[in-house]
Amino acid sequence: MKIDKRILEALKAINFVEQYEQLSNYYNKDRTPKGKELDYFDGDFLMEIVELLGYKVHYDKREHFFYIDLESVGKFQFGFHFALKSGRLELIWVVYEGGEVLLGSPWTRYARLMIARDYIIKQPIISDYVDFRDVMKIAFEMYEDFKQAFLKISEEE
Repeated sequence: MKIDKRILEALKAINFVEQYEQLSNYYNKDRTPKGKELDYFDGDFLMEIVELLGYKVHYDKREHFFYIDLESVGKFQFGFHFALKSGRLELIWVVYEGGEVLLGSPWTRYARLMIARDYIIKQPIISDYVDFRDVMKIAFEMYEDFKQAFLKISEEE
């Protein structure tokens, strides 16, 4: 899979790989050993946490993931999906241009596309609701930075 040039530039502009590695390295298996992960969770409470961070969130029962409302900016639409399974938090940004999907893969894939196929950054491991809130706060800050960088780069083209 080839990554859209504007997406790649925006990821580089926000130092995505470094930021995600830092997040992954902090919320890791040493900090939250096996058996201590937030495995069973209250989905409504997770949604409440995300809403306190300023985003309207929904749950897709069929696919088992949460997602925020798509935000339209000009011809682009931006979204953020996440799933929590066995304490591992999968983070996914989505970007559409018209009806075309420009981005929609988990964060773990971005580094592989940017650096090398075998370059792995592990998903953050969540031990409790405080961890979830803290990781999502950082992830949403990165999301907002990414959107701004992407829009600026797209405008320049």
